[in-house]
Amino acid sequence: MGYSSAGEARQAREALGKALEALQKDADIPKEVLGIAQNIARSVGALFEAEYASTEVDGKTCVKSALGTLSQTLALLQDVKSEHAGIQTATESIADVISILFPLTNKPSVRPESSSSAAPPRSTPTSAPPTSSAPPSSRPVSNPPSVAPPSKPPPIRPPSSRPPSIRPASNRPVSNRPLSSRPSSARPVSRVPAPIPTSMLPPPAPIPMGDRRRIEANLGATTQSNFYVGFSGEIAHGGVFLATYETLPKDTSVTMLVTLPGGLEFECDGYVRFVRDPLDFASESEPGIGIQFEDLSDDARDLVLRFVGKRPPIFYDV
Repeated sequence: MGYSSAGEARQAREALGKALEALQKDADIPKEVLGIAQNIARSVGALFEAEYASTEVDGKTCVKSALGTLSQTLALLQDVKSEHAGIQTATESIADVISILFPLTNKPSVRPESSSSAAPPRSTPTSAPPTSSAPPSSRPVSNPPSVAPPSKPPPIRPPSSRPPSIRPASNRPVSNRPLSSRPSSARPVSRVPAPIPTSMLPPPAPIPMGDRRRIEANLGATTQSNFYVGFSGEIAHGGVFLATYETLPKDTSVTMLVTLPGGLEFECDGYVRFVRDPLDFASESEPGIGIQFEDLSDDARDLVLRFVGKRPPIFYDV
């Protein structure tokens, strides 16, 4: 028995292959675009492993790995300064692929059926099956579609490892940076902002009722707490997932201090956008709350992007 969602994994991998091809059409690829291409190639590899995974758990793990890398890539695409004709194509393709993969991460794991179909069912009681952390699925197991092994993606050069510079913090609000609109020509042109569909934007912030709650979110390389982004890829449209058992009601207005490795920190307003109930034992996700950013400053955004460049953010479906 293989991974039941191998067909979706193949569909996503083929779409990423087209995005990778669009980014590598030019012989002289900017370094930051080369880093984007490397992330996409890494996701292609993870999805290839998902296609041919022998178990549901292995396939789902590969899909989650690809989704995490793509969430990071989508956020980094919003900050690409170089003019490259393939950026818009890659951005749209990644958003489409995320819409395919995200439902698979919430799909209940399928329990394998007995391999012996000829033997009649036993009427005598048997020992209980091993305990599984994933909830049982009500759907029968389906055999993965037959697929042909894909060709290897073209090799790419490693990106520059030089980290971006950090400016002193300020309280100046940042405007939402939308996706760019680019012509199909490879000739460098000025980036023309394109409006982001309303469906990709977070809901309006609630009007604070009384004083804002003050909270602190400590983010590191291995913490359960992490930044999250949505389909727009713009980090200012995202926020912080705070792993905690002490949740707050949805729409609660907060002032959040975010601390990062190296003694870096910033403060911003936000509100509770979603809650993961600690008593939801059927969920495979860590309990906690998602704090949506409000008016993220330019310098806070730079800090978030530097962190996201090292650790993929969580994806949250708008």
